[in-house]
Amino acid sequence: MMRMRQFVRPWMVTCAMLLALPCAFAEGLRLPSIFADHAVFQQKADVPIWGWGTPGAQVTVTFMKQERHATVNENGRWRVDLKPMKAGGGPGELTVTSGTEKIVLSDILLGEVWLASGQSNMQFSVKSLNNWEQALADSANDNIRFAMIFREFSPKPLEEFRGLTPWAACTPETLATCCNNEGFSAVSYYFAKYLQEALGVPVGVINTSWGGTRIEPWTPPEGFAQVPALADIDALIRMNTPTSPEFQDALRRAIGDAETWIPAAKQALADGAFPPALPKVASASALNTHQSPTTLYNAMVNPLVPYANRGFIWYQGESNRGEGMRYRDKMEALIKGWRTRWHQDDLACYFVQLAPFNYGSKPEALPEIWEAQSATLALPHTGMAVVNDIGNVKDIHPRNKDDVGKRLALLALNKTYRKRGVVCEGPTFDRFKVRGNALTVYFKHAKSLATRDGAAPNWFAICGADGVYHDATAVIRGTRVILTAPEVAKPVAVRFAWSHVAEPNLVNEAGLPTSAFRAGTIPLDGALTQNVPEARGMKLLYALDPTRAGVADGKVVYTADNRANLSGKPIERVGYYLQLVDKTGASRWVYTEMDPFTRNVNYLGVPVAESGCRFQQEVTNLWVKSNVEGLPTGTRAHGAIESWSCNYGPQQAKGYAGASNDLFDFDDTMAPQVANGYGCLQIHDLAAGVTLLAYNNHRAGSDADVGIGNNPGDQPDWTFSATAKDYASGKLLVLVKVAGK
Repeated sequence: MMRMRQFVRPWMVTCAMLLALPCAFAEGLRLPSIFADHAVFQQKADVPIWGWGTPGAQVTVTFMKQERHATVNENGRWRVDLKPMKAGGGPGELTVTSGTEKIVLSDILLGEVWLASGQSNMQFSVKSLNNWEQALADSANDNIRFAMIFREFSPKPLEEFRGLTPWAACTPETLATCCNNEGFSAVSYYFAKYLQEALGVPVGVINTSWGGTRIEPWTPPEGFAQVPALADIDALIRMNTPTSPEFQDALRRAIGDAETWIPAAKQALADGAFPPALPKVASASALNTHQSPTTLYNAMVNPLVPYANRGFIWYQGESNRGEGMRYRDKMEALIKGWRTRWHQDDLACYFVQLAPFNYGSKPEALPEIWEAQSATLALPHTGMAVVNDIGNVKDIHPRNKDDVGKRLALLALNKTYRKRGVVCEGPTFDRFKVRGNALTVYFKHAKSLATRDGAAPNWFAICGADGVYHDATAVIRGTRVILTAPEVAKPVAVRFAWSHVAEPNLVNEAGLPTSAFRAGTIPLDGALTQNVPEARGMKLLYALDPTRAGVADGKVVYTADNRANLSGKPIERVGYYLQLVDKTGASRWVYTEMDPFTRNVNYLGVPVAESGCRFQQEVTNLWVKSNVEGLPTGTRAHGAIESWSCNYGPQQAKGYAGASNDLFDFDDTMAPQVANGYGCLQIHDLAAGVTLLAYNNHRAGSDADVGIGNNPGDQPDWTFSATAKDYASGKLLVLVKVAGK
């Protein structure tokens, strides 16, 4: 029987029609649906052609005067590899035959093949551009081809797509109506457009993207397994893989427990009693949503392997905002995972740094993702397109995708195709030096520096040892920028564009922008040393940022924990320093020091249920210093501490004069201990009726309660205030003075 794949206009193929195409579950000779008329094959590389057939049958593949043969294996799979070919020579015809069966694909070009993936800014259609009519009108180019994968997820790897728009030559019609009339990815189109113009060869892009998705579902298991910092995700995948040793060991244990359970259950039945709990084991994968690790890779990428390509472009990260440098680990897992699956260590990965956008809360969370993306560049064969000059802080989907695609193309032209004279990177932080009150920043990837608006460079800030950043005056000197601020006599650190709405103006000679960065070391006790020289001799026990950190999995997230060095030492004094920096850069701080109410260092930090810390008592020899106007300072006659991890009520427990039975203040009532209580750490001046410092609801992160002095709102001790998110940063130091030190 002769069978040829008929020509069908790609933009008219619906998902239902695609499901009817030959697939891995049909009988006879067949190819994956990514092989179609108008496809682009990778030039100057081995080109795998694979498919399915009758076990034992012979398959012959011919293309461009090459002929290759394969035998279908016992699993019904076959594969041949065409030898490397150069672009040119006109369209070719791919013929696959097996016995009387035959598949013919026509209009196949040799050129450069790239994959494109990510979330909504990569999925963003050409039809959504501001100038989309003109973009479509100018788009016709037979040397640009594209295919687009339909959105689908799977808990296990698929061999075939459940739906896609197959290869199409770029025309206004195909660009606008592919993928069920959604239209093709604008970033992918412009990337291909500029690449094709520069290289003069056909360019094909396969787009597989899904708006709103995290990075984890796009990553194969091999990626997570190669990054030790992601061992928790790797373990989750293994426990949801029926063939893994971990899952099989758990199932064996469950079977053994079940065999023991049956006699016990029978005896319970005879005794008229309840049986023991039935042993449990996963009967279905917990990786069952489009946001679960591996599920998008399984359905939307795995069927492409091993389609020959030069690399992939990536635009994603908005859905992982808030993860900081952990996102760098996940980028490493993604890149290494895809490279492992393609058996290609030099598979290029060029990605877009997220655009500025006003997310409302946590303005530093986006810069921390920018920092993680920049750190990803330590991996070989990577590059980052910075777009902080072409975004829109009011629109998470900036409409200028032309320049985004162009900057990705510049990276490919420079790094992959070695085109001399192509500048692909903006100024990149190299190092800084401090001389007197001036901090000089040195940049790489710049022959000269300028600003795109002619004004002085903006979005620079420096700080002294106190860690409080101040806007800096910036002056360009060649490829350096010299920074000063009247509030900073001796700078120790610098940061640039450290806000989600930062649209900095510093560029290099090619007009490419500078990426956000921060550098320098701020001493943990620098602010204390500067503001409270009287605390000299106190040793740092704990440090954390109460506006960001807190309690996770029952443990405190400290940035410094020196209990191992101080445990068992004779403690003479205990101190607590709280500093809160608001979003304008203004700093409020308070220091309290007292005789030890306990000498157990485990009880002196943020209270958690595990430590058993429950203190509500007066403290002696309380001394206070602060820059907050009106706060009582100096030696105080009557101080008190409230420190516990449980819930609490406003009723008086100690009968302190002036305390309320209705409001949360300096005399509240502890509830019984629970694992996940609200918790508080508060120091009070009883005589003045003032809460000197408070840090409550430790598990809430940026929704915790932090405050200095009495809360002017409903609850004097800041309970239920959720004020941590109102600050740019904070610092809580716990200190001790050791006898004889």
